[in-house]
Amino acid sequence: MNSLLLLPLLLAAMPQAEAPIDARHPEAIQLYHCDFSQNFDLNYDEWPDQWTRRGGVGFPRYLDIKVTEEDSAVGDRSLKMSLDGGSAAIYSPPIEAREIFSYVLEARMRTEGLKYDKAFLSITFFDAKEQPIETFYSERFRETGGWIKLRVGPVAPVSTDVAMAVIGLHIEPAGKIDEDLTGAVFFDDIWFARLPKMTLATPDGTHVFSDPSNIDIICEVSGIVERDPRIVFELVDVGRQSLAKMESRLNGKVVARKSNLASELFGKQAQATVNWDIGYAGKMDWKPPITQYGFYEIHATMIGSTGLMHRRVISVAVVPDELPPSTGEFGWSLRDGEAPLDMTNMGNLLTKVGVNWVKFPVWYGENQKERANEVARFAERLKKNHIEMIALVDKPPEDIRYLFGENDNLLVASIFAEPILWRPYLEPVMTRLSLKVRYWQLGSDEDVSFVGYRNLLEKLEQIHAELRKSGQDIRLGVPWRWMAETPSARKLPWEFLAYSIIPQNGDVNDVIPLTKDELGSYLDSSKGPTQRFVTIYPLARSKYTTNERARDLLEKMLSAKIHHAEAVFIPRPFDHEYGVMNEDGSPSELLLPWRTTAQMISGATYLGQLQLPNDSNNHVFTRDGSTTMVIWNDRPVTETIYLGDDVEVVDLWGRRVKPTQDEHRQVIEVGPIPMFIVGMNESVAKMRMSCQFDPAVLSSNFGIPQRLKLSTKNEFPQSLSGVVRIVGPDVWEITPDVTPFKLSLGGEYANMLSILLRNDASSGYQRVRLDFEIEADKTYKFSVYRRILIGSGMLNVESSCHLDEATGDLVIEAELLKQDDDFSTFDCMLFAPGRKRMQTRVTNMSRGRKTVTYRIPNGADLLGTNLLLQIREIGGVRIFNHRVVAAP
Repeated sequence: MNSLLLLPLLLAAMPQAEAPIDARHPEAIQLYHCDFSQNFDLNYDEWPDQWTRRGGVGFPRYLDIKVTEEDSAVGDRSLKMSLDGGSAAIYSPPIEAREIFSYVLEARMRTEGLKYDKAFLSITFFDAKEQPIETFYSERFRETGGWIKLRVGPVAPVSTDVAMAVIGLHIEPAGKIDEDLTGAVFFDDIWFARLPKMTLATPDGTHVFSDPSNIDIICEVSGIVERDPRIVFELVDVGRQSLAKMESRLNGKVVARKSNLASELFGKQAQATVNWDIGYAGKMDWKPPITQYGFYEIHATMIGSTGLMHRRVISVAVVPDELPPSTGEFGWSLRDGEAPLDMTNMGNLLTKVGVNWVKFPVWYGENQKERANEVARFAERLKKNHIEMIALVDKPPEDIRYLFGENDNLLVASIFAEPILWRPYLEPVMTRLSLKVRYWQLGSDEDVSFVGYRNLLEKLEQIHAELRKSGQDIRLGVPWRWMAETPSARKLPWEFLAYSIIPQNGDVNDVIPLTKDELGSYLDSSKGPTQRFVTIYPLARSKYTTNERARDLLEKMLSAKIHHAEAVFIPRPFDHEYGVMNEDGSPSELLLPWRTTAQMISGATYLGQLQLPNDSNNHVFTRDGSTTMVIWNDRPVTETIYLGDDVEVVDLWGRRVKPTQDEHRQVIEVGPIPMFIVGMNESVAKMRMSCQFDPAVLSSNFGIPQRLKLSTKNEFPQSLSGVVRIVGPDVWEITPDVTPFKLSLGGEYANMLSILLRNDASSGYQRVRLDFEIEADKTYKFSVYRRILIGSGMLNVESSCHLDEATGDLVIEAELLKQDDDFSTFDCMLFAPGRKRMQTRVTNMSRGRKTVTYRIPNGADLLGTNLLLQIREIGGVRIFNHRVVAAP
């Protein structure tokens, strides 16, 4: 049995449990229960009867595994696994199972002193010929802090050949380097039960659609004890808003009894229950009324006479029918090949989700002729759809693995140590793909075994030379760790490095995703002759909201693009925690934010940022004559500005709307969730960015004229004429404030301005608006916003104001922020209309913050007025004016 358990054909992650973890599943019928009491050790050998231990490489027999009375969660005994290096696993006797049911496994577990290893549960389903079909795993734990309950499921085997299930209790190192030499794990209260089986699917397994009218959801139910329960379908959008419902009764049919063809498995009598195969089954379908692009969930709830029986959810995405840009930076790393889809559906999916790059394992065996044809056809199809394949040369085929040692965790640096071993088997693969694939990566993104390799440059030069014998245009790359020093040489033996943040222990579960700023910093510091292919991990699904994860993913994609990464990959796209898809091949909430961003900015040129009226964050890109801006703000604001004549707003989930208009300007509601503005006028955007003040600073010498130069450039594809009006604060005198101009194609405009600041002008950054009206191919009216710093910027003031209801005093608090190290003394004077000047002194202030407070008696009549706080440096020349609005 042990060898069979190592060969699960499908790995599936734990679905969301439908019942609280601290209680048994309410609809379950128990099939097996083991509390390691004396009833499970009838021969008193401290080993649970009928259970089997895994042996072989990496699973040493000397590890102590036994039933013990040291501790327990229920009863007085439990199973203890003591560590001394290596891994351990034991398996239950086989338990009869059938495809018409779903199953749930629960157990209690406690860890003790683990540093590197993690413990978990598994269920493996077998057919009657003792072949494993599907394996499902629980969450993995290193530290439990006492007894906890683990659950796997409910899970529903897909295959109709299911005959038996086997429970596994596991502990193994989480990474590829370190393992625990001490510590222990206790297991207790193993409970396995069956439930009615309820599945949701589409007819062909497709989950990403271009035509919403083609979406058909099929609900299949089996193993129920009621013939006609109610089935309620509900359509839900990404914001958890219910869009539609449909309810009907299932017309169930009796499931015929199935003869027991596998009463014994692995030489052991199977655990069985009476009448285990009796029940009803039925099928229903629903076409959800989806009308626009976006991410959706379809919920199906089965309700019987006793209440809720089962609930299932399937997700779908509806996207425009468009290919990815002809060139781009964004891609997926498919380290497990086409799983969980087949090759056809994977190809269909990749052409719809905005990827221009795909990493794919290509090393197949000599006897795998059909696999060779599939990979070649797959590469050709990707190429026709503007998707570049990077061939992953990772694990050698099963039939030659023995040549490279018996270790389960083969590292690529050891695989490629001797060309005489690998070249004869890899050469046919490279010859077959040489005209279709240019990029070849040695090892998956998580295998950084070349980092720290002795004689690295010489070894990779040797490998590169051997690979070139099979194809001339070989672009070689190896995985690399950001924190590792990058080797330098006059001529490097690789064309790209695949940078990742895999920790030293190699455990992906310990990954701490880079922030956008960290990613940008790493990219800036790694510029050189080598292309940088980077991986970005979304935030963990279990720790952050959908909106937080979507914005973070977009910001990382923007950072990688702006800082010139040549390619950007999601390393685990089909991953519940860090992916953009679910393990069953359906989209998660992040697929459309990924796709929308990739479609908008792939292959585009970054133009820069615009200063907007309400200071929203933004980045502007252009590609093939189409200009796009991504925009967001930490607080809800309204940006009213002219951006073009045919502007649309596209949210991260692909939904499009036309913004409302205020004369010629667009009115755009902006908030924390980024969105895209498409259809912008590129010439207007570029001309806005070209407008500059030189210098963009005025001294705080009030009452004295100062000079600034205003310049701009004609970014239109023809000559133009126009006028610009300069609008500053009311207490500024700008000369001239209106200037006509004419510019030839590519011509530049410059004009000197005289600016006089009145004595009550505010210091700090002040907004100036430039209103342009120009004649080019048509008349354009647009405004440009700039900030000019008044003063040195070494002193800033933040203020607040409120009315003290108890005393009637108007209370003004002003916080001074000084940003230089010199000691200064300031007189702080507050001027309020109709009141005496109030003054306080701040002495010997250096870098830091200082709060001054004023109380104006009977201050209610000042609400709604402007107050002036003037700060004068004693013995210096600096004057800082700050206006305080006494808001009612």
